[in-house]
Amino acid sequence: MQEKVGIRKLPTGVPGLDEILGGGLPEFSFNIIAGAPGGGKTTLAHQIMFANATPER
Repeated sequence: MQEKVGIRKLPTGVPGLDEILGGGLPEFSFNIIAGAPGGGKTTLAHQIMFANATPER
């Protein structure tokens, strides 16, 4: 029988988004942030980076 491997989640720093995503983005995943100009893509990307830029990481 195969064992299930747990996939850690990385918090986005946005509580509501983390709740929708079940705790954050899957670690080591590739994610595309798409949207219209001025929609906040860069702001969201910066928020995710800042939320994960810790000494533990």
